[in-house]
Formats: sequence, C-alpha cells, structure tokens
Amino acid sequence: MERQRKFDMRLTERDFKLLERRARKCGLSKSAYMRQMLHGYKPRESPPADYHAMTRELKEIGNNMNQIAFMANATGLVDEAGYYENVLGLRDAIKRIEKAVVGVAGEDEEE
Repeated sequence: MERQRKFDMRLTERDFKLLERRARKCGLSKSAYMRQMLHGYKPRESPPADYHAMTRELKEIGNNMNQIAFMANATGLVDEAGYYENVLGLRDAIKRIEKAVVGVAGEDEEE
C-alpha cells in the first residue's frame, strides 16, 4: 500500500533519543518503528552480531555432550577428558553470551 499521508509530531529531546535508540536496535527507521507500534506490534531488537555464531557453538557443544552420554550409556565408560573439555567450553560460551546480552540490555537503563 502506498503511503500518501504525512504526520508530524513533537517530542522532547529525551523521547526523540529513546525513539532513535529503540528503532536502531530493531534495525528499523523511526517511521517504520512507529508504524509497527501503531498496528499493535512490539518491534523486537535485532540479536547481537555474533548471535548465530554463538548459537552454532552451543549446538556443537550440546552435540558433543550427547555423543559422550551415548557412549557412556552404551559402554559404561565416560570420556572424562572430553566431558570436562566440553564443560569448560560451555562455561566459556555462556560467559560470552551473558556479556553480549548484558551489553545490549544495559543501554536502555535510563527509561
């Protein structure tokens, strides 16, 4: 549908900066952000740039842990070195994800 109508609106400097920041976090223009809000949608923030890499890493660690559990079930033996290597990798990945998420969430604290 072609947009034919224009609407101007006045905001405080604080509200304008908030609108800019929220729209940018969602990867939208201010106008697109406001149109989504008008239609009852709550625009979602874009995930951090390395979100897909972090997700892939977690899936790989989970797959490795499943293989270790499968072998332990089948043989009664546990690959302790492999297990602890994956546990350390998982802990490291969780710390990096928390840092990425807290870094993103911490910007809007003034609201």
